[in-house]
Amino acid sequence: MLPVFPFFSPFTKEALDSCREDICKHNAGSLFIVSFVAAVLIGLFSFFPALSEKRISIYAVYLITAIIEAFVAFYAFYIFRHEKCDSLFVNAGFLAFYICLIAFGMFLGIIQRPHEHSTTIFVFFIGAQILFVIDFPRSLILNLVTLVVYSVFSFPIKPFDIWIFDTAGFFISVLAGMIITRYMYYTVIKGIIATRRLEIERNRFREESIKDELTGLSNRRDYLQAANFYISACRHVHQTVCAVMMDVDFFKSYNDHYGHSKGDSVLRSLGKVLQSLIDEEHVFAARVGGEEFIVLWIENRIAEAERVVLKLRQKIIDLQIPHEKSSVAPYVTASLGMYILRGGSSDSIDDFYNNADAALYEAKSRGRNRIMLMDSTDKTMRPVELLPSEKNLGRR
Repeated sequence: MLPVFPFFSPFTKEALDSCREDICKHNAGSLFIVSFVAAVLIGLFSFFPALSEKRISIYAVYLITAIIEAFVAFYAFYIFRHEKCDSLFVNAGFLAFYICLIAFGMFLGIIQRPHEHSTTIFVFFIGAQILFVIDFPRSLILNLVTLVVYSVFSFPIKPFDIWIFDTAGFFISVLAGMIITRYMYYTVIKGIIATRRLEIERNRFREESIKDELTGLSNRRDYLQAANFYISACRHVHQTVCAVMMDVDFFKSYNDHYGHSKGDSVLRSLGKVLQSLIDEEHVFAARVGGEEFIVLWIENRIAEAERVVLKLRQKIIDLQIPHEKSSVAPYVTASLGMYILRGGSSDSIDDFYNNADAALYEAKSRGRNRIMLMDSTDKTMRPVELLPSEKNLGRR
């Protein structure tokens, strides 16, 4: 349990640094509320019937104070809405609010001499500061300065016994304000830290739910979301979408001969290949089955689309993973089916997947370790082959 009047921070520096932005947002919102309320109350207070016989100069003081507090309120609102909240600016705004309120309290207590009004202003300040996340040293300095200013400036204008009574009452208010402020400091920061941890865990669970644990690529669930996006882009924005379905050749034979741990190692290697393709060509890649992968991207130039899929096939060959049980090569290869969904097509997500799968099936039926392409315009298929003159499979 937090001590009644702790002189130390119960939080580590790392914990405070991690939630500094949220604390800044909290304080900016609190500053907006209290400065706006102060502006409204001071503006209305200038029309109080008992104070109706004011000079123009006194009205000006009320008006200027209300304007300053209103400016601080909208300044705090701007900081609160800003994308990156700066605690230095919030502290400057709070200091402006503090000095303006103290000066106005002194004005009420010295110029107009209704002592109860100055006390009300200071008590309002103490109450307002409870809404802020202020560490103990700053809270102590603010409240001691307030107490000293109030005591020094009210001493010449009050009888000694009344001055002692008011100062003692104000000291008790200051002490209570610091204790409550300390508890608010502890409670708010604890809540912010708990919320941030919950958000981190939620994001981690979400990421795990759409990631394939073995390869680190997206899983089938994430593929469905991505496919909906690409199909929508195709249908409504008339972008051409490329889908490549890939299957490892003779993967069951590989597992039977080398063992499942080696098979998992092959899948991880393919995951790294696809991750490099994601980084280089800005495509989407997912593992949608045991040894099946799918790659999606938008490409209106068919020659470029063919270059990307040829590059993928070559990267797999370059791994040179031994595969004694393959009848097409002494190393691990893959068959690839490419489906070109032309802009404006009305394929459903099932049609999209099935057509890419049909192209893959055709590649496997023609001997594996090859690429077959299907076009959505006529559903015809043709092989995609690397011509002898085509040596550059690098980045676009």
